[in-house]
Amino acid sequence: MFKVEKSPEINWPVTVSIPRDGGITVKAVFTGKFKVLPVVEFSAIYASGGNDEDLIRIVMTGWGADVLDAAGEPMEFNEGNLSQLVSMPFVRNAIV
Repeated sequence: MFKVEKSPEINWPVTVSIPRDGGITVKAVFTGKFKVLPVVEFSAIYASGGNDEDLIRIVMTGWGADVLDAAGEPMEFNEGNLSQLVSMPFVRNAIV
């Protein structure tokens, strides 16, 4: 069955390639919660001069308990923590 929904939100695995010394990467996966935009709204972000960070701030509405801080505790989804994640290019790229 196919049901058309307006701007559904979905949980989606985000695979991050974390750079390490020696030119290697380590893969880590977390659950992101995203608002699915119609193509017109998605395209409008970039057409109006927006960038990947703008897209993330519009579509990412949360994340799972698998996003942990340095102490291994789940990070709350909030503006400050989202800013911390999108400031890391390898995380930003994985989300996009």
